[in-house]
Amino acid sequence: MKNSRIIASLDLVDPKEILDLAEKISGEIFAIKINWPTIMSCGVEIIDHLSNYSKVICDLKIADIPYTNEKIANIASGHGAWGIISHIFPGEDSLKAVVKGAMGTKVFGVVSMSNPDSEHLLNGNWQTMMRIGKTNGIYGIVAPANNQDLLIKIKKEAGNLKIISPGSIFQGGDPLLTLENGADYVIIGRGIYESKDPVEFINNFNELCKRNNLLGE
Repeated sequence: MKNSRIIASLDLVDPKEILDLAEKISGEIFAIKINWPTIMSCGVEIIDHLSNYSKVICDLKIADIPYTNEKIANIASGHGAWGIISHIFPGEDSLKAVVKGAMGTKVFGVVSMSNPDSEHLLNGNWQTMMRIGKTNGIYGIVAPANNQDLLIKIKKEAGNLKIISPGSIFQGGDPLLTLENGADYVIIGRGIYESKDPVEFINNFNELCKRNNLLGE
């Protein structure tokens, strides 16, 4: 669905299961996000296969030295990833390497996380990380759906950066409120693939967005 605001986080480890679900929901979402367990279980070729159905964002949270970061980003890009998620906290040199290795694939930088303890070490540095991200040409940022106060602050300084937000439903975030407070896309995982009817769940949420004038352009 061209104007859907949903990124479906398919954190599954069986290739048939994930591809069957991707085929069913691909017409009603903006993108599919996959993480390390999926790639490690299904092989890196899962990116290629999923790209036949939808944009694919590889949630790799890259956080290594520049040499390694560039290789990771380059591999994901070479297999058809539309987007790559990278940490920013290792420093500017590491982020530059991700952007270089991505070769035009969109890079999203993590400036905060949805787990409670991220507040102690990570979230307090979101402004510094955002400045590094802007300077080095990232496409978007990751900001939490279960911390609306922080999301609102991040939105005010995001400028042209796209905001994608995890932490809805099972982690306590309200996906509709997240969009109202400035996220461009809301990431929903278990709420989709653990529902009795994932297609119905997505369609209901898209309809709710439509009624509240929250569909994308």
